[in-house]
Amino acid sequence: MKYGRNKNETRYMDRGINSNYPNGGASYRCIHSYNFEANSMKSNGIELYKGPSMLDGSPIIAILIFKSMNAKTGDMMQLHIIRSDMAPLMASKKKLDHANCGNCPHKHSEGGGCYVNIGQGPTVVYKTWKLGKYPAYTSEHDSRISARKVRLGAYGDPAAIPYSILKHLTDTALGFTGYTHQLKHKNFDPRVLEFCQISTDTEKQTLQARKNKRGTFRVVTDKTQALPFETECLADSKGLECRDCMKCDGTSNIFILVHGSRKSNFLNNNIIARG
Repeated sequence: MKYGRNKNETRYMDRGINSNYPNGGASYRCIHSYNFEANSMKSNGIELYKGPSMLDGSPIIAILIFKSMNAKTGDMMQLHIIRSDMAPLMASKKKLDHANCGNCPHKHSEGGGCYVNIGQGPTVVYKTWKLGKYPAYTSEHDSRISARKVRLGAYGDPAAIPYSILKHLTDTALGFTGYTHQLKHKNFDPRVLEFCQISTDTEKQTLQARKNKRGTFRVVTDKTQALPFETECLADSKGLECRDCMKCDGTSNIFILVHGSRKSNFLNNNIIARG
């Protein structure tokens, strides 16, 4: 299938049938984009993926932002995964953010304590994309990607986009960090664990993941405590930026003290309360 975004760009979508995809039929194995706009290499972001969510088949986009002023991560590339058919706040309000956040118990639509301020970063990214200011990915962008480290899922779960996209991104970048809450999701691709920590909510989940030799990331409250093998996030304990730590690459067991403006929502979560 071929379609044009503007006179300078034609995108080719390789369409196939794969019953492993959530819509049970048509799937999009890969997207090859060709964009010849002269300024495409100057944009601070690119459209890395546009297609169905691997979690529920709804339309999503993955926008890779090159430069960041995030105080915790440092200047890493940031991958935002959001619905393409509505603004992030609207998706949350209508409880349609399963497309990009999956089964995460901390998403705003479920009254959770997710630290992401949806009205800020994700909304700005969505509005900028709607204005057509993020060119589609081409292989020419690899030179920029290869010079930087990337944070998978500044908003949204990496498991929502195809494994092939994540694989190429992490193979090309200088390094990566990532987290997924989709281990129990019926459409979860376990290969995502090659790049992501398992976001755990209880000691039991953490112990099971470690038994399976998987990295974990867990929020600890005053009602719970860290396990002996868990290391406190070095951004909290040492003031080290993520780009200088890089332990959250799917191999370490990390904990962090509950934080953020929605801290009370997190503390009231029944999953956390049970430990």
